Amino acid sequence: MDPTTIPAAFGHFDTELNLDPTERDKAMDRHQEITDVLTEAGIAASAFLQGSFARKTMPKPLKDVDMVILLPEAYRTAWFDPGKGGPAAAMARLRHEIEKRWPDARFDVDDKPAHALQVTFPDCSFTFDLVPAFADAAGGEDVFIADRELDRWERSNTRTLRRVVTERNQATGGVFVHQVRMGKAFKSDKPQLHDLCGLVIESLCYAAITKKMPHATAMVTFFEHAATAVMGKVMDPTGVDDLAEKWTSSDRKVYSQVFATAAARGKEALGLASDGEHEAAIEIWHSVFGDPFPAPSAQTPAQALVALTAGSITSTGRAVTSRRGVQPNRPARSWRTP
Repeated sequence: MDPTTIPAAFGHFDTELNLDPTERDKAMDRHQEITDVLTEAGIAASAFLQGSFARKTMPKPLKDVDMVILLPEAYRTAWFDPGKGGPAAAMARLRHEIEKRWPDARFDVDDKPAHALQVTFPDCSFTFDLVPAFADAAGGEDVFIADRELDRWERSNTRTLRRVVTERNQATGGVFVHQVRMGKAFKSDKPQLHDLCGLVIESLCYAAITKKMPHATAMVTFFEHAATAVMGKVMDPTGVDDLAEKWTSSDRKVYSQVFATAAARGKEALGLASDGEHEAAIEIWHSVFGDPFPAPSAQTPAQALVALTAGSITSTGRAVTSRRGVQPNRPARSWRTP
């Protein structure tokens, strides 16, 4: 049955974005297996998940799982100083231990990221990125992750990022990560936004959605904020990195227009829903997000004729009795005054 209310439609949308439970469980199990293998081999002191999978902001499909492998302190003297080949040596040692346990595993097949050893397992439809790292010797929350291209270790606040996103999710009653997934689904449906990384969307959501609100309201808030924010700095949720630093003015104008258009349509949908025009509002939200947002039932000719006597036309061309559509209905005169 098609959803007939906005909350129901967004509930359906939210469910459609969830990672496949079987794949999610497989990822968690393999994460633990990798951790056990590497710690038993003495190449890992511990390991933790990072990235959108760890922050629960990844919409389906599950493509990759990022793991930070904290190396034992015994390796710091030999590997930590730049120019010693430490990052490459660490990844080679990780590869050796993974190959012993999973002989059919392949490495750096789809990509050879600077900071990670990419592992493809034949029984997983997603990859693992293993990121060697050293803990902060001063005891801070940051870690120092490998860069095999530049042969150095770079400070990363990945644990801080995960923490602040978790805190925001708690502050919003658990809906924030769901709304981030919706924002990422919006990006995926818009070719003009394909160059934006997922963390940009997450950061724009973080700046806009600061309290619990219904999904529809949150999305309009996100779109309105993003339309303006992309014209300046876009700081990651920790406030450290400007993710928009390399954007051109042309890029910014395109991004702003896409978000502004979505904001206008979202506001139209909110108004229609408040007037009881749920099918029309759902149709607009479907136009904003595309699939997998549900489409409404088609309007019958009889319904359209009734609506055309008054009301308005929505941005998707649907006749409604509400006056909140973008184009008011004005019945044409069938005669002229001499």
